[in-house]
Amino acid sequence: MLPTFILDDSPVPACFGITASVWANQRKLPLWSLRPEFDGDFPDSHQHVIAAGYCVTSGLYRSNTLLQEITDPALLPTQDAVVVVPVAQQNRIAALPGQRLYSHFSAGSLTLNDDQPKPLLKLSADDVGRWDSTLVASQSVSLPIGLIGREADHRQVYPATLAALGDAAAALNLRLNIHFLSPASLSDDVHELDGLAGVVLPGGASMAAVIGQINVAEATLQRRLPTLGLCLGMQSMATAAVRQAPGYQQAILAEVAPSAPLHSFIAFDDDHHRCGVLPFTSTLLPGPISQMHYNHRYRFNPALLPQLAASGVKISAQTDDIVEGISRMNLPFWHGVQGHPELLSRPNAPHPLFTAFLQAVISQPG
Repeated sequence: MLPTFILDDSPVPACFGITASVWANQRKLPLWSLRPEFDGDFPDSHQHVIAAGYCVTSGLYRSNTLLQEITDPALLPTQDAVVVVPVAQQNRIAALPGQRLYSHFSAGSLTLNDDQPKPLLKLSADDVGRWDSTLVASQSVSLPIGLIGREADHRQVYPATLAALGDAAAALNLRLNIHFLSPASLSDDVHELDGLAGVVLPGGASMAAVIGQINVAEATLQRRLPTLGLCLGMQSMATAAVRQAPGYQQAILAEVAPSAPLHSFIAFDDDHHRCGVLPFTSTLLPGPISQMHYNHRYRFNPALLPQLAASGVKISAQTDDIVEGISRMNLPFWHGVQGHPELLSRPNAPHPLFTAFLQAVISQPG
């Protein structure tokens, strides 16, 4: 059979490929993508890690069958598959045989059509931006959760972290009251954390977020506030822990300040980019999770392991000399991982780290 091309007009990265992912998942067909480009302030538009070892458009994060995202149409499959193509590039596939479907974005809805007026697929987003779930969260308990980052970034650019929180909340029959906290605009005393029940420090490509993330991590240590850190978030947490040691208050990521005298995270010796879906083992996860999505070029500086240990933070996951996970075990929940567990979360199978985080939040007094 010939491929099905889905021409997608989504103007934001978070929605590109959503209908194609659902369509391919339902039919158990391989999904391919012709890489789009976006006009606007979208720093993490291509941050979804795939097993092939590179990053693709962030809206493809819910695909179970995605094989590749390419820039050359000559590399697209000619057999039975679903191929999502930005509508602005439809002329590049005009000569390729196959059915054409049309994905249309409008505020709050996505529709998939052929040449007939009745939609083949119609999706609506819930309050945490999940397009592919019919689960309804309970209205009886509402948890105020701080999610570091601009709301527009989480809703329009990289939606996986917000969606993973939603997956876990739905499984626990909870409703989330998400407070989006832009790290660049936080106050020095981080009073924006007042009244929150927990905090998530996400990953991301913007180094402008790091100072704010570190300040938040330091504050959550002092307040004993349940905290989950992902990739850059874990790096911020580890840096905050090292800064507890006398003389190490200026520790910073080399990626942020290459000429700084004290680096908490350093580049791999061979400038390696560790990207892909790799094995993962953690003392925090005795269950079935055995892999993690990774996208990082920096690792924790092994010279600072004594300072990390002195802060009370333990290594909960490690591969060779790469620190994969950290935990402050005497706190209700203060855990970080170098990878991206949010990319493994699904509506009916939330990632256990997000579930454990929310369980820790609801178990706190008050």
